[in-house]
Amino acid sequence: MEHILKTLKSLGLTENEVKIYIDLLKNSTSSASEISNRTKIHRSNIYDTLKSLIEKSFVLEIIEEKRKLFNPISPERIKDYLMQKEQEIESILPDLKNLTNLSEEKESVTITKGIFAMRNSFYDLLDIGKPINAYGISRNASEFAGFGFLDDFHKKRIKKKIPMKHIYNQEAKDRMRLLNKLKYTEARHLEGKYDAEAPTNICDDTVIFFVFSDPVSVIKIKSKKIADTYNRYFEILWNNSKK
Repeated sequence: MEHILKTLKSLGLTENEVKIYIDLLKNSTSSASEISNRTKIHRSNIYDTLKSLIEKSFVLEIIEEKRKLFNPISPERIKDYLMQKEQEIESILPDLKNLTNLSEEKESVTITKGIFAMRNSFYDLLDIGKPINAYGISRNASEFAGFGFLDDFHKKRIKKKIPMKHIYNQEAKDRMRLLNKLKYTEARHLEGKYDAEAPTNICDDTVIFFVFSDPVSVIKIKSKKIADTYNRYFEILWNNSKK
């Protein structure tokens, strides 16, 4: 259930919206008072939350015998919601690009938080289009990003023919075997005493660290000198790692 809650929140739903949607899936058509009693969400917040869910097309309002009742959309319809959002974003991309300052970026350090920030940072690496080196990867790192997302990331990376080397913690051998079957992909591990919990990704002039706090933190350093230094460290680790 926890991964369901996290995924729904990643779609932009608030905690109360997730609670109500899950409750309606379990109990079907209900009144606001029935939802409030089951979820323990105060009546004063129920109507605002239901209104938001209706606007997001996750809940339908129906009138039955002069009563307002609420019904959840089928889970399959969530894909329609995502497609609609994608189309809306596509429609404004040209205007957003016109607003973008295209001047050369200077050295910078940024810290962002959340699963979307983590996923966006992966796509930033694909936009750079250069070989990617990653180390300090634990077995559960894939769970934070989401296996479905990582599958999509690797498909896009391979389509662009971008090589990627991974150095995992020793216990992640199953994940390594899977990655080593992919094109433009190599995965190795270090001895257990060198296990780490903060993956580091290096690509051209960019270094990205993931800190698996709640929410996940993404630290991005843009500096050619620093990236080159970390790449040299990576080569030392790579030469001492095992398949």
